[in-house]
Amino acid sequence: MKSFDESLHVSFFRNAQFFAADLFYESFGHPFPVPRESAGLSIATPAGDWWQEVAFYKWSEQHIEAVGFCNWIRYENCYLCGGMCVRANFYRRLSREQWAACRERGGIAQIMLETAFATITDCRAWFGYCGDRKAYIVDIRAGYQPTRHRYLIVKWNEELSEPDQRALEDRIAQIGPF
Repeated sequence: MKSFDESLHVSFFRNAQFFAADLFYESFGHPFPVPRESAGLSIATPAGDWWQEVAFYKWSEQHIEAVGFCNWIRYENCYLCGGMCVRANFYRRLSREQWAACRERGGIAQIMLETAFATITDCRAWFGYCGDRKAYIVDIRAGYQPTRHRYLIVKWNEELSEPDQRALEDRIAQIGPF
């Protein structure tokens, strides 16, 4: 049996619908967020500004499954993180050893966040909009910090003055949930 780290692979796509549409629907009961100019946010969201992250788990040589998904939309030299989800029954299906290794790394969501922070670095900050308590705990563990706007969290990638940070947070907060 392969180790947890050997079995997990995280990839980025411009459009991950083929791989993650069922996972997204299972998690949210909504159709997959296909990258497009008008994605329902208060800002333009050109398809070229999207990265969609998928965590794959290789159960065997014949069975590879998408077990995690996250959207990253570039806006104003930042990335907006949304739609993070992990397959509901994934953890229960891991062996005891694989579960322990996954838990030690913080779980699929934390692994995906850390991978994104190391991969999509052409930004001043990564923003999240989080109202779920369990997700918030993971987000904070991964390095996000609260802002003065309810549900809006940020992880800074560049040194900015406090007034510049607050001004950027205010502009991102005006977008609303993402």
